[in-house]
Amino acid sequence: MLFHSLEYILFLMVVLVVYWALARMQRTRILFTFLASCRFYMAWNVKYITLILASTVLDYTVALMLHRANGRRAKKAWLMVSLVGNLGMLGTFKYFNFFASAVHDTLSVVGIQIPEAHLALLLPVGISFYTFQTLSYTIDVYRGVIEPERNFLRYAFYVTYFPQLVAGPIVRARDFLPQIIKRPYINSDMVGEGLFLILRGLVKKVIVADFLAINLADRVFDNPAAFTSVEVMIGLYAYTMQLYCDFSGYTDVARGSARLMGFRLPENFERPYQASSPAEFWRRWHMTLSSWLRDYLYFPLGGSRGSPARTYFNLWLTLFLIGLWHGAGWTFVVYGAIHGCAMVAHRFFYKRSGRTSRTLDPRWMHVIKVAAMFHFTVLSRILFRSPDLTTAGKVTAQLFQGTSSVAQVSAGVWAVLAIAYLIHWTPQALVDFVKHGFMRLPAVAQGVILAVLGGALMEIASTQVVPYIYFQF
Repeated sequence: MLFHSLEYILFLMVVLVVYWALARMQRTRILFTFLASCRFYMAWNVKYITLILASTVLDYTVALMLHRANGRRAKKAWLMVSLVGNLGMLGTFKYFNFFASAVHDTLSVVGIQIPEAHLALLLPVGISFYTFQTLSYTIDVYRGVIEPERNFLRYAFYVTYFPQLVAGPIVRARDFLPQIIKRPYINSDMVGEGLFLILRGLVKKVIVADFLAINLADRVFDNPAAFTSVEVMIGLYAYTMQLYCDFSGYTDVARGSARLMGFRLPENFERPYQASSPAEFWRRWHMTLSSWLRDYLYFPLGGSRGSPARTYFNLWLTLFLIGLWHGAGWTFVVYGAIHGCAMVAHRFFYKRSGRTSRTLDPRWMHVIKVAAMFHFTVLSRILFRSPDLTTAGKVTAQLFQGTSSVAQVSAGVWAVLAIAYLIHWTPQALVDFVKHGFMRLPAVAQGVILAVLGGALMEIASTQVVPYIYFQF
């Protein structure tokens, strides 16, 4: 069920009507939302709902046992049950075939022939997201950060909540469970904010991301040899903005949908292409994943408390796993590795420059840093988008052919690219001004804008259906 489809809009409207009709009936309201969330997920694949429910039951039980366990050894044993169970499911469905193939190919190189193992499994939509979400819960209970949720239905609501279920943001129990317990409340500002976020997300997805994908980015990666070097570079600019608008657009709709139900989900993006360093980029891009790996991997590994060599290893491994989290393929292995190297190199030179967090760059230096970081990101997207290393090599080779025609870049692509990048660099104060202006409009005016833009977007989306990129992760 795609957010930019009439099916989802109708689904959301029905859920909102029933949800608010049950506002005073907490148990029934939570049960209804849980069942609606299951229905939402089963629109993709009915049988894989069992994986989410299995993970839910597992971590609900583990959290209770963690709370009752006496002694650190018993607690560690129960935490291992959660880690092995969740990561086992993730590894089986997402990574088994890749690693089995890698082992087979490696052994073949040294002359050892073994049958290649392969599981005929589909990748469950959103498994990387809800696995990390449930793991954060058991780890927090293990650390004593939160108490276990004793009401199974409330915990199941948290795990399966439909707006963020298949592509985030990754929501932590400590932030979301207290919102479930409270009696739902909504006002006109919350409605206005929710509608604004949904409209903004749909515009990003349909007007920018899908248009750029269909009219240039996909064509460049499907057949790079048919394009000049300059056209390939423009295609990379297009894909870079497509990916951002596709993913952040999903997040906007998810946050807007939740806001209409009285919930607040965390932000996932903060103008990432304005970053001036690798560290700043990952603080701005997919923020809930970056902070998850920081808190549950980087810090437990020791963070920056050990020797410089250990700190560099911790940084590199964290970024490497960010790459591998996105997909089981050599392109993501290399993608994570080069971002890890960039993070290490940045920290190495930063520490030796004598600079501190209070050091301000001259304006010209800041512009150069932003431009350099942006183009590093754009070029690394070759690996992110390519289905294999062979395709990545072809795109890279074509990029450096030195040909310069732009005949295959349409006026529409130029216009959408220009608008997208201008919006990305628009001052946040102006964006907030527009948002609050929309929120202050009378309900009738908001309804008219919603109907006109929604109708136009549905018409465009009906002829250019492009799945969300992060559904594959």
